[in-house]
Amino acid sequence: MSVGNYDQIDRDTASGRSLEARVLIRSALRLQAAITGTDIQELFDSVSLNHRLWLLFYSEIESKHVSLPQEIERNILALANYVVSITPRAFARDRAALESLINVNRRVAAGLSVEPADAPPPPTDGFKAGASV
Repeated sequence: MSVGNYDQIDRDTASGRSLEARVLIRSALRLQAAITGTDIQELFDSVSLNHRLWLLFYSEIESKHVSLPQEIERNILALANYVVSITPRAFARDRAALESLINVNRRVAAGLSVEPADAPPPPTDGFKAGASV
């Protein structure tokens, strides 16, 4: 089975949080490549993708398609506004703006990768950590 097949299976079975984290990390990687690359189209595509991603997060919260605690909603909306506000600088290849977008994506992805305190424990199916097989 190829890496592409594993990637497709992972996408098909990923939870909302892990999928969002993966998309943010991929966007950060593309932005990082755009910093060091010379391809203007790649820069444009990377910044555009990141911009659309954050507009999607914003619109999902504003349209009440997701149910989040108010503090988290406010934080995501503030981050989305920030991303939108510095995107023109990123299009102009401003290194500080691009690095800031990368850092925002990485930090939010890291937060999404941590299970919330009120999440139900994963099923054990009789498996015990540390047990020999």
